[in-house]
Amino acid sequence: MRWFVAAVMASVSLSALPWRDGFGDDRPFAAAIARGTLIVAVPSRPAPTLNVGRVDHFARAPDGFAAALAENIGRRAGLPVVLLLSTPAQARDALRSGRADVAIADLAFGADRELAYASSAYTSGRGMALVLRHGAVRAYGDLAGRSICASRGNPFARDAARRAHANVQHYDRPLDALLAFQAGECAALVDDEYVIHKLLRQPDWAYYRALPGTLAPTRAFIATRGGDVASAAFVDRIVTDWRRQRWLSAVREDQATQLAFDMFNAQNDLYCH
Repeated sequence: MRWFVAAVMASVSLSALPWRDGFGDDRPFAAAIARGTLIVAVPSRPAPTLNVGRVDHFARAPDGFAAALAENIGRRAGLPVVLLLSTPAQARDALRSGRADVAIADLAFGADRELAYASSAYTSGRGMALVLRHGAVRAYGDLAGRSICASRGNPFARDAARRAHANVQHYDRPLDALLAFQAGECAALVDDEYVIHKLLRQPDWAYYRALPGTLAPTRAFIATRGGDVASAAFVDRIVTDWRRQRWLSAVREDQATQLAFDMFNAQNDLYCH
């Protein structure tokens, strides 16, 4: 079924593409339309099906949240999506060289003046911190000088570190951050509130509790090629729709459900060894 949907998307005529309304002769993603695919630079993670104990960091998979956003942009543009696994620096280089059309790579607004940015951030929601239920940490101030577990690219880690005057211990996968926290490597775990709530529903997390208050996400923006005003405006309209329709919240919750399921499998030794 998925190949059929992709084929239909790829065969949409230029006259039917949604960008025609409101953009006149300036076509968003003109190079992508000529190529037939929309190339989106996204962060990568170690492949999620790998063993819990031994992670092969050379086998990579797209970050699930960024990949979901990329696929939605492609659907709205009427183009199949090719994901380019990139660090933020690689994503900027890929846009400048024309090897990518869009970057969803944790970029700050104006991180590269040669690129164009949608004016609305795609990071959203609230984060929370998890600590031992009967431990000494009762508020963020109690974490001063201690370590916080968070996955690399976690949008809530910066606010947690600022509020707690704590150090962030970064892990390449969200699952690794959860496992490290349970192993006692950090005094707190920081993640999306959806993740925290789903974890606390599992029996193995009954020994933990959330700290009072919530965390704000670091603002990150989708970038397009510099000078491509039509594409930047098109993406900005999409991000505005995501926020108005609460679609970003739905994607975050889907990602949280998957992570909680992965953690359940890890705790119950259901991963391959």
